[in-house]
Amino acid sequence: MARFATSSARSRPSLELPRRALVLALFGVALGCAHPLPDEPEAPGPRSQPVRFAFGTTEGELFDSSSTRGRSTAILFVTTFDLASQAQARLLNEVLREHTPRANGGAVVLEPPKHRVLAEAFRTSLNLRYPVALANPDTLNGSGPFGRLEGVPTLVVLDREGRPVFRSTGAVSKKVMDAALGAADAGRVLPNP
Repeated sequence: MARFATSSARSRPSLELPRRALVLALFGVALGCAHPLPDEPEAPGPRSQPVRFAFGTTEGELFDSSSTRGRSTAILFVTTFDLASQAQARLLNEVLREHTPRANGGAVVLEPPKHRVLAEAFRTSLNLRYPVALANPDTLNGSGPFGRLEGVPTLVVLDREGRPVFRSTGAVSKKVMDAALGAADAGRVLPNP
C-alpha cells in the first residue's frame, strides 16, 4: 500500500510545467507584437492634411495640435490596464528624452472620463515626463481626427506641421520609434507595419 501511495504522489500533475509554458507563451506573444523596423523610409507621397486635436490632460492642461506644432510629435494611444501600453509608455518616455528638443509627445488614454484617477496613476507610477490625456468622446467612438483605433497601444507620429507620417498598432521597438521620429523630423514618411 505504501508503494501505491508513493506512486500516486509521483503521478500528480506538476504545476511547474504549465507555469513555464504560460510564461513562455506570454513572452512569445509580447515578442510577436513588436514590429520589425522598415527597411527604408518611403519617399514622401502626397502630403496629408495636418491633424487637429485637443485632449485634456490629467493635470488640467491641454495637449493639442497647436502646442505640438514645430516639432515631431509621437502620440501613443493606450489603456491603463494593458501591460503592452505600459511598456510602450515607458519606452516612449526614454525615446522622447533622447529626441529632446526636436520632438515631443504625449499619451492619450482610451478610457471614459470617470477613469481620470487611473490615467493620473498611470502617468505618475510610470514616471512619464510627457502629458497624459483622456480621449474625448469622438476619439473613443472612432470619429475623431485619428479615425478608428484598432487596438492598443497605437503609435501615431506627426511631422513638424502636424501631418501623420507613421502609424502602428501593437508594440514597437525603440528602434522603430527612433526611426519614425527621425523620419518625421526629416520630412519623410515611413511605411506602416
